[in-house]
Amino acid sequence: MINRRSYLKGFSLTAAAAALQPYSAFAAEPRKFRIAAVGIGGRGGADLGQLRSHPLYDLTAVCDVDSRFFKGKNNKDRYPGAAQFQDYQEMFAKMADKFDGVLIATPDHMHAPIALLALHHNKHVYLQKPLAQDIGECRLLAQAAAKKPHLATQMGIQIHGHPAYRSAVQWIRNGVIGKVEKVHSWSGKGWGGEYKPKDVSAIPDALDWDLYCGVTGKVPFVDGWYHRGNWRKWFSFGSGTQGDMGCHIVDPVFGALDFKEPLSVISRGPKPFSRNFALISKVEYEFKGTPFTIGKPEFTWYNGSLSPKTLEGLPKSIKLPSQGSVFIGEKGMLVLPHIGVPQVYQPDGTPLAVLPAEEKAVNHFHEWIDAATGRKEATSTPFSFSGPLTEAVLLGIVINRWPNKKFGWDAAKCQFTGPGSEVAEANALVAPAWAPGFEIPKA
Repeated sequence: MINRRSYLKGFSLTAAAAALQPYSAFAAEPRKFRIAAVGIGGRGGADLGQLRSHPLYDLTAVCDVDSRFFKGKNNKDRYPGAAQFQDYQEMFAKMADKFDGVLIATPDHMHAPIALLALHHNKHVYLQKPLAQDIGECRLLAQAAAKKPHLATQMGIQIHGHPAYRSAVQWIRNGVIGKVEKVHSWSGKGWGGEYKPKDVSAIPDALDWDLYCGVTGKVPFVDGWYHRGNWRKWFSFGSGTQGDMGCHIVDPVFGALDFKEPLSVISRGPKPFSRNFALISKVEYEFKGTPFTIGKPEFTWYNGSLSPKTLEGLPKSIKLPSQGSVFIGEKGMLVLPHIGVPQVYQPDGTPLAVLPAEEKAVNHFHEWIDAATGRKEATSTPFSFSGPLTEAVLLGIVINRWPNKKFGWDAAKCQFTGPGSEVAEANALVAPAWAPGFEIPKA
């Protein structure tokens, strides 16, 4: 593995200049937008499939700690013509002048290290949700992106561009249900559970387990516990159901109501396990009022079996989806399934007879390339938006260790406030805690 300190010192100004060359509107053939992808199994492969349909798409490098993802059916290269790497650090060291943007779709614990390095190298970034695993990492990413406004950043919450979400946001902002007093959001999923110790497994030859563990530090490899699909359940690699689905489902809440940061947060669910997230959670937030709310609006997140089947004050005739949100306003309620057409009800539960026109879809993936190449002014979920959104989501994941303890949140200082030793313990979980050998790249 290349030492982070040595290759940062050797960062090439020539590479930076190449990355910032403009996309000329006068060129006969616009230059392709060259992409390097880190994490190409599962979600990363699907993201590349969506980006591929953009006319400027050009994949120049792929990187994954598991080399089995480089091959497809009949053992053929999945991405012919793209250079292959297992170590993202090596990819940047050898090819930083060969790509303009980076797609990152690794497990959560490696989001911030790779994205910060990409911003350091003046690369546009498409980063899967959640933006980062830790609150402090979210803040670092938003700050780094703010220093380089010429770079297009986008968090991968592709439902943001779906007509259902776009319509719900506009209807609420246009006053269809009046000002909003309460919001409830939930997912029936449960990424967690208690795992008893198990014998260590042999590491597959194709998997570089040290690189997989990355900034979290080396943990014993147990086949099927982490790689591939179960990593979300573990403190070491994921952020549980709230970090996974919360960024999707809370997105239109922030978009519709102009939420920025909570004032306070309290967990009403159980404690997590020693190494894994709880299967269920309920977290209550208080936010500052906005032009779209009444007073200090209440927001509650639920997941697993705590997800509501009905809600107090909601007519029993209203059926709730397995995932989604309910906005309760002065003039009625809006139910937004994940993913489905929003339903608007009058206070007595009668469906609104005539709904406003639906918003059109926006391609979340193409939007990133368009913003990076000057075809569009900006992305719709830049780090300036998705940073505070993810911070709020992650607050619940930190404080659920102390059920029924109310924590204040000082967003300006990025720290919890209030009495009790629990506040200091919670603040110790805010800052990034990277394993030795990993340093935070300066923007």
